[in-house]
This record gives sequence, C-alpha cells and structure tokens, in this order.
Amino acid sequence: MTTALKPERHQTPATKHRRPAFDKKSLPARYSGQMLYFLGAALIAGAVVHYPINPSLYAIICAVGAFVFLLGTIVNEFVLADERPALSQAVSLVAFSLLLSFGVGLVGGGIQHFEQFPERSAWMTPIGLLMSYVAFVAKDSKGRWRHLVTPFAAGVVVLAALAWLGMTALAGTISSDGHSHDHGSTTGTPAKPDQAPVKQDPPAKAPAEPTKDGHTSHSH
Repeated sequence: MTTALKPERHQTPATKHRRPAFDKKSLPARYSGQMLYFLGAALIAGAVVHYPINPSLYAIICAVGAFVFLLGTIVNEFVLADERPALSQAVSLVAFSLLLSFGVGLVGGGIQHFEQFPERSAWMTPIGLLMSYVAFVAKDSKGRWRHLVTPFAAGVVVLAALAWLGMTALAGTISSDGHSHDHGSTTGTPAKPDQAPVKQDPPAKAPAEPTKDGHTSHSH
C-alpha cells in the first residue's frame, strides 16, 4: 500500500519595505555640498576683513565659517565621494581644506572691501591667492607638489605680485578711516563710541529792541 506524499509548500518570506537608497549624484545632494562650501567661504571672507571693527564678534563668525566649510568638505569628500580616503589622507584633506577656505576668504574679502580697508586688502588679496592655490594642489586627488613649479604656478605668482603692486598703489590714494555700513546722513562730526557727545552752547539771544526814549530795555 502506497501513500501519496503531499508536495511541500515553500512559503516565501514577506518582503520588507526598503527605503530608497541615497543618491549621491542627485541634485539636492550636490547642492547641499556646494552650498556648504560657498557659505563657509563667504563667512570667512567677511570675518577676516571686518575683524578690526569688532574682534570678538568676527572671530566667532570666522570660526563658524570654518566649521561650515569643513562640514562641506566632509559631505563632498566623504559622504558624496565614491571612495572614502584613508585616515592619513582624511586628516590632510581636512587641514588643507581649511587652509583653502581662508585663502578664498582673503581674496574675496580683500577685493570686496578694498575701498573701506585699502592697506589691509592690499596684502590680504595676494596672500590669499597664493594660499588658495597651494592648498588646492595639496588637497586635490590629482594634485602633486610638482604642480607648484609649473608655468601655471608661475602665472599665479605673477598675478599675486601684480595684485599687490596695483592695490598698494591705489591704497595710497584712498584715505582709510575705518569701515561703516551706516548709510544715513548726519550733520556735524560724529562722536567716538567711547566719548560723550559735545554739548553745544545755546544760540545767543537777539539784542533787545530799543524803547521809545532811545534806551535799551533791560530786564532785571
């Protein structure tokens, strides 16, 4: 007597709902990375130029800008990159990215606020230009130290020298007495922040009208 074996039923496990994979090449991802770069550089540019006005305030803004730029470096070079660098490369990448951010900030701030700080901008701009190029060569994956002795590098040096000579010559024709974003018109000489406004004497009274008998009336 034979018994018919029932075919085994294989139950397929229920598929779990999977979240869509993060697209590193998507527009929002690339926009976020580049926005962090530019925003950090812009904050640093404003801070390094306006630092003499309020050192404590603009030191904080500069630190925030550096943090934002480094955050952009992490997003672009670690999160969005196809291959993550090794630990030694990561440390070098972060360090030279910070140097690049300050170089870009010096160039942008020096050009933008040359009229307000001519002498300061005359040395900030060329130094920032050289700093940014050296930092970019050091952090770029295809950059090599031999790129610092190429014709293009020589052109960067010549451009920095011309910028320093030209801006220094122009700075001698501009009187720099500080930077102010107050565009309102005021009369008279403004008082210094730590000096109380000078009180002005009241205007002299007009002479009293003579009386009918030829004598000036006096009030006792």
